[in-house]
Amino acid sequence: MLFQDDVEPIFFIIWLILATIIVALIIYIVVLLLESKTKASDKTFLILILAFIIVLLLPIVLNAINEVLSAIGDALADIRNALDDGGLNFLTNLTPIIGFLILLVFVKFLIDIPWDNAVWVSLLTLFILYVLYCLIPELYTFLGTGF
Repeated sequence: MLFQDDVEPIFFIIWLILATIIVALIIYIVVLLLESKTKASDKTFLILILAFIIVLLLPIVLNAINEVLSAIGDALADIRNALDDGGLNFLTNLTPIIGFLILLVFVKFLIDIPWDNAVWVSLLTLFILYVLYCLIPELYTFLGTGF
């Protein structure tokens, strides 16, 4: 499912490596500023693994969560529509919140930093990832299609 017909796999790998490096640099800089230089240097490999997980696996997991929440929300909206025509599916709006919480847990336990700093690292990483996916939409659409 990852390798769709409309995108060349070599471009996907290039964008994946580039996005992982950018996100790893952002996480490294934020950990360097919020924690210490020694913590950032000691956790360099784990920061790289975390960036790879964020870039590759997080969109796939969030897409699956969004599909499940959409099915549940559609069922609830249909129940509401049976009573009157007021049923809308707002349950899928929880997907970014769940994504942030997943990222927060990964940052907290992989980099081993306090919760308050993990929140800032997660917020800044999500912001940079959002900007990255807006600038390079091929990466996100390549990962998100096919589910």
